[in-house]
Amino acid sequence: MALTEKQLALHVTRALNQRSEAILAYFWPQTWAGADRLEIAGRVLPVESCDSVLELRERLVNHADQARVLLVSVPESELGQDVLARLHTNHLLHVDRWQMIEEAVGTRQIDSRLYNLPWMADALLEVPANRVVGITALTYEHALELCLAPLLGLPEDRFELEDLLTGCEHAVKAWNSLPEDRRAVYAKFLQTRFGPVASAIIGAVAAGHGHAVVSIGLACEVLYGERAQANPEMRDGQIRLEGYLDRHRLTESAGRQWAQAAERVLSTRSEAGKVALLQGATELLRTVGADKYIIESALLPSAFDARLDALGTAIQQFLKKPEQLLDVEQAAVRVASHRLTPADDPGREAAKMALALCRRERALLSSGGHPSNLVSDYIENGAWEDYARRLLRVVSPDVFARAVTLLLERVADRRLAIDQKFATQLADSQSNSSVMAGTLPVEAALDQVIAPLAAETPLILLVLDGMSWDVYHAISSDLGRQGWIGRRLEGGLRSLLATVPSVTEFSRTSLLCGRLAQGTSAIEKAGFAAHPALLRASQSRSPTAFRSQPPVLLHKAELVTGMQLSEEAIRQIANPDQRIVGIVINAIDDALCKSDQVRCDWSVEKIPLLGAVLTQAKLAARAVVITSDHGHVLEMGSQYRKGGDAERWRSADQPPAEGEIQVGGSRLRALMNAEIVVPWSEKIRYATKKNGYHGGVSRQEMLVPIGYWMPASDTSPTYLVHVPSVPDWWDAAPAPVTTSPPAVPKGREGKSQPQHDLFTAKVDKSWISPVLSSPLLIQQRERIGRIALNDDRLTRLLQCLDQRGGRATTTQLATAIEQPLLRIRGIVSTLQRMLNVDGYPIITMETATGTVILNPDLLRKQFDL
Repeated sequence: MALTEKQLALHVTRALNQRSEAILAYFWPQTWAGADRLEIAGRVLPVESCDSVLELRERLVNHADQARVLLVSVPESELGQDVLARLHTNHLLHVDRWQMIEEAVGTRQIDSRLYNLPWMADALLEVPANRVVGITALTYEHALELCLAPLLGLPEDRFELEDLLTGCEHAVKAWNSLPEDRRAVYAKFLQTRFGPVASAIIGAVAAGHGHAVVSIGLACEVLYGERAQANPEMRDGQIRLEGYLDRHRLTESAGRQWAQAAERVLSTRSEAGKVALLQGATELLRTVGADKYIIESALLPSAFDARLDALGTAIQQFLKKPEQLLDVEQAAVRVASHRLTPADDPGREAAKMALALCRRERALLSSGGHPSNLVSDYIENGAWEDYARRLLRVVSPDVFARAVTLLLERVADRRLAIDQKFATQLADSQSNSSVMAGTLPVEAALDQVIAPLAAETPLILLVLDGMSWDVYHAISSDLGRQGWIGRRLEGGLRSLLATVPSVTEFSRTSLLCGRLAQGTSAIEKAGFAAHPALLRASQSRSPTAFRSQPPVLLHKAELVTGMQLSEEAIRQIANPDQRIVGIVINAIDDALCKSDQVRCDWSVEKIPLLGAVLTQAKLAARAVVITSDHGHVLEMGSQYRKGGDAERWRSADQPPAEGEIQVGGSRLRALMNAEIVVPWSEKIRYATKKNGYHGGVSRQEMLVPIGYWMPASDTSPTYLVHVPSVPDWWDAAPAPVTTSPPAVPKGREGKSQPQHDLFTAKVDKSWISPVLSSPLLIQQRERIGRIALNDDRLTRLLQCLDQRGGRATTTQLATAIEQPLLRIRGIVSTLQRMLNVDGYPIITMETATGTVILNPDLLRKQFDL
């Protein structure tokens, strides 16, 4: 094999380091095909061939003092001593490729197996110098890595299966142009390194599909998944795939290995690159006849839609047979386990909401009857239903959307009787001038809630116009994650009660003036600033303050400059002498006026002004009372009726029709001196169609949320910590994932028996007491020290887990012990240190789902129960 120009230049460089003006004569029996000059360290050296002794002598006579390279085809034995004396080292030079490799690597330890490969020395000499620096011994495997890496364009410090896939995408031509003997050696090495999957990948390259090796791997997730071997059609797809692999047959383990490596490659690509690879995998599955099983993929976008449709099918079966709730659970888990769908994809949340409503329906079948307290029932259950309904108004794909429509209709129909009962109770209380249990009229909030709180600490009264309880639940979840701590309001107050009609000009004005009133923002500002109880609470408690400031109310004009929180608002919030700051944000009410196709997924992030106010409140160490003036109903197939004075109220000139009720009483007379007719059904509107409406007497409109929040640094003993409760059917710990949904035994009540029978007769319901009195637990307490959980807190945590079959979410545990959600992970960690004796996982936590799991078998064993 002829020496290359690059190899010759390398050898010449080393010779010139010994003697810069030397004449270098090489024994060179082959024809020189290189350039007639070499560039060495900025110098240009002539390269001349000498095919006879005479020609060599002529070259030596001409330019005798100039360094040059002579390629001599005459053996050294035929040269005279006078000729040899003028040459570097007085001999013809021979290029020893392996010696050059040793010098480059810096070692004389070369695996002897490499000498048996005639092409290996040349291949190694082609390796860039930076890849061989610092090698103390050149093994057979390392030499092959060094040769393959430049060929496949692989990184210098890594050679994993995903790197092989990446290299094969772009090295099809380079690989297929290699001599057959070299390809065979490389292929055998790769198979030894990565197993049989390497042969299949190389087969794909040889068959001309190297560009698709990552997409093929993504398709393997489906073709070689857990359910594939039992499916004849999937096995047929595997056989058809062999045509893409140069007839190589993949084993199940090799197929999964390829799939896992392809997923790792996918995670490194740009969004456009991901789309191309996923489309390629989808097309391949169609080509091999496995497209109907795309649902098995946890990566393909079409698989996510297929999983949603499968959930839709399960929901439709559940609506016919509620005992099949477990099928819905498992289908929802499969949606959530799709790994490539963005976390904020609406389909992911829609699946969660649909499952929650199915759980709610199943729970109601077991309990039966109507709730005794319609206010508490709405806050604890109905508002969460509305939370789910709000997010399920616009969903896709088709099968899932149709199932959701049927589910929402079931929920709406079921609530009709309760909605009518609430309206009747409300109308009676209005007529009798009484107050519904658990509520406080909005006009009394300043006197009975805001002023007492302001006397304790500087605060912001934050009014989100139009916020209903379901929106408040969403926002309060964000507050807990952002470091705000809920505090419990005194007196058993659950909710404010809007005016009738439940519209801004009456309800918000009454709230902010502290009396029943109708008006505009100007009237609200004056009434708020002059409210006697607020003025008393505004007396400064600061020893350094010069004077107190009357309460101030900021509407949009004073609140916003451009798209940012105004300097005036920031100044008022930061002013320690300004004890009470009222702020009105209209984002929710404004959104109701838009198209009915707008998705209302409310959060602190979705209301930037709210986030800005909360940030300034935290900086100023202010408490925040978050409330509203009224709620709203969303557009969900409503019916238009003529004759209304507004969106959802009208005069009593005509008697109430179906879905309506007539309301009077002193509270209404103070506002408009007349009785009116209002709809209790959410399906009625008197105005043009839009995103949502208010003015009626549904629970969504009349029950006004109110919550008291303080920064995490606050340690006030006056108001206890309050974690907003979440119903079990909403935030239940997800069922463990199974390969396929098990058949539902006859008589099953829609729940997985193993999950709800963790403590059998071997450990009765008094098992917690023996744990608390166990010498082992006492020893654990001493070991942990002062951070150990006391008996009361430990009991409540264990009871919460026991009541839920050994699985509870962090939210449920936080509610059980009345601790902020942001602290619960630390508490769970302490619980693990107390109970996980000798490292046994009695308490574990699924970080992805926020689920805490109790292992009863280990508990019994470790604590000798």
